[in-house]
This record gives sequence, structure tokens and C-alpha cells, in this order.
Amino acid sequence: MFACEKAVKLEPDSSYIRDSRGLARALMGNYKGTISDFEAYMQETDDKESKAQRQGWVKALRAGKNPFTKEVLNKLRQQN
Repeated sequence: MFACEKAVKLEPDSSYIRDSRGLARALMGNYKGTISDFEAYMQETDDKESKAQRQGWVKALRAGKNPFTKEVLNKLRQQN
């Protein structure tokens, strides 16, 4: 989290950094912060697939559910 917070401080307008911090926040249980970061990312991205994915995650988080199952996390690791 230290690295994520520092990165956002250095580049506060970077939606990609906010997106990364959003995932880190989710893994730490900070769902309110996660939602905020994902919303910032969604406002800036033109990637419809990525935006839809985050919208689904935000919807689950607002419903009190953690969308980051082992399967989802494994898929995310494979993307990078």
C-alpha cells in the first residue's frame, strides 16, 4: 500500500495508478477506497471491456460482496 499511495501522490491524475491502488485497497478490505479509485479510472478510460469489468466490481462491492475471488485474481495475474 505504501507504494500505491506514493504513486498516487506523485501522479494524482493517473487513472491507471488509481486503478492499481483500487485493487490493492480491495485486497486490504478498503472497499470504500476501492470504489472511489475504480470510479476515477472508469471516468478516464476508453476501454469499454475494462470499464464494464470495473462497473461489475463496484456493483458487487456496493452490495457488500467481494468480487475478487481466487479465480478473478488468477485471471488478473495472467493479463499482466
